[in-house]
Amino acid sequence: MTPTDSTTAYRLLKGEYPPGIIDVSSIGIAAYLSKETTKRCKGSSLNGVKTIYPEAIELASTTHYQRGLVTLFSLLVFFGGLPLMSYALYVCLFELEIEGLFTFLFKFVFLILSGLGVFYALHIGLYQLRADMFSLKNDSLIFDKKKQKVYRVFRDTPGLIDYIRKSFKKRNPFYAWHTVIVEYDWNSLIFVYVSKVVMLGQLPSTVHSLGVGIKDPDFAQKKAAKSDHDKAWDQMLKHETIPDFVDFFTIGNPLVMSEYSVQALWAYLHAYMEENGPALPAGESLAEAAPNSWWQSMGCIGPYGPKIKKWNQDHPIFVVISFLFFPIFGPLYLLWGTFNWLSHKTAFEAPFPPEIRAEWGEPVLPKK
Repeated sequence: MTPTDSTTAYRLLKGEYPPGIIDVSSIGIAAYLSKETTKRCKGSSLNGVKTIYPEAIELASTTHYQRGLVTLFSLLVFFGGLPLMSYALYVCLFELEIEGLFTFLFKFVFLILSGLGVFYALHIGLYQLRADMFSLKNDSLIFDKKKQKVYRVFRDTPGLIDYIRKSFKKRNPFYAWHTVIVEYDWNSLIFVYVSKVVMLGQLPSTVHSLGVGIKDPDFAQKKAAKSDHDKAWDQMLKHETIPDFVDFFTIGNPLVMSEYSVQALWAYLHAYMEENGPALPAGESLAEAAPNSWWQSMGCIGPYGPKIKKWNQDHPIFVVISFLFFPIFGPLYLLWGTFNWLSHKTAFEAPFPPEIRAEWGEPVLPKK
């Protein structure tokens, strides 16, 4: 998706906006959230506000404890899958002898499979490592109530298959993953409640999230050009006054959100942007700050750190099990905590345009 002269829904400030591919099956059930919804629900930030400025708020989407875990999985690939595939390739090249047509065909197929195994294991490990280390500190959404703008900051991280394809095409598995900064008009966004049934292990579970659709700025012209038959279908399938989306993203962690919390978050954002609502509702706190030491990272990811009392209050059974089976859990959490700390230490802030940031003023909370 690239801006055109008629496109007023967004303005690209940095990077290249990835194509807006909306997979309807990944959305599930969606219900449009209107301003009437805010009157029936108390607003809440869900403790997701990272920074409060005099004229803006910043929501951060990164969960700190998740960092380092992907690197741990990459080690399993580098020290498990990759050596296994490499040994299979070595056996195929130097130890298998061709004694007939059958062994020739077997060696040929085995050579291809083991070669592909080495190729994919290497790229999967690098992909996981790159996604975790030297990455953006957090994807952010900044709501500027004075200018009625919303700024979205994210890293254009490709999917695994797309990464392998581009690495092969560019002959460089370390090609750049660019940071993207986009400016939206508040009035160009349509908020929807999204729910979907997913499988968590063997059990079905419903996940909830606050979806944001970007209006198609050419919707009126496209609607006028449609046939009467297509207009009739539009009227049956959706509210005819709701424009089509040119892109779609979600806010919040769907694994911990509920139908109520989705509506509460929408009510909070609507009140802040349109009704001069509070930047931080009474009784709520800012999002948890990122750990700045190895010891804090250990407390962030498990009970072997400074937050052992909180872990014991929230998950007493797990704490007991983790200490009973310390020879198993201890080394795993030691690696995870170390990689979590390294991931935070190597993370970088998005290079946000200073002239726009200056308009928000100095942060009110947290104090610098």
